[in-house]
Amino acid sequence: MKLEMELRCGGSRSEHHVEIEFPALRDGNPSVTFSIDGRRLEIEPAEIAGAKFSILIAGRSFTVEARPAGGGPPADHADGTSTFAVEVEGKALEIAVSDPRRRRARRPAGVEHEGPQDIAAPMPGRIVRLLVAENQDVRADEGLLIIEAMKMQNELRAPRAGRVERIYVTEGAGVETGLKLLRLS
Repeated sequence: MKLEMELRCGGSRSEHHVEIEFPALRDGNPSVTFSIDGRRLEIEPAEIAGAKFSILIAGRSFTVEARPAGGGPPADHADGTSTFAVEVEGKALEIAVSDPRRRRARRPAGVEHEGPQDIAAPMPGRIVRLLVAENQDVRADEGLLIIEAMKMQNELRAPRAGRVERIYVTEGAGVETGLKLLRLS
């Protein structure tokens, strides 16, 4: 499985694109491929307790503890980010994590996308069923298609009202993250 997110550390304005692929088993232990702005690292995590992990990166061990900022459950901010307090080897950081899929889904009420909008696959998978046809009008949040990833079916919904201008995929087709699925006008 592959996750993509944007990460901002310690109130810094700089954002980093993060990709995490997991789990691959190496000698019976999970291995995670972690990429920050295109720089790849192989990471071997081991849970110590709760939210505390020992992470092996290039033969060097780090102790990492991550908890939602504020001590409660993870809180999603209006911009689709979640903030975490992370401690690495005794150094405290505040990290804001933003899932691009959630950020698109959380557009403020009343803000409409103007012009054609391509809807892309949020994850790799297989198109199980198309729920719409070309030239069909759809309401905001109406189901567009069902994509199966890791034996789970996910309904992809319209981010806004519009008309299905073009469908780029067929039922049964395999898709990768970011592949254009359909276009709303």
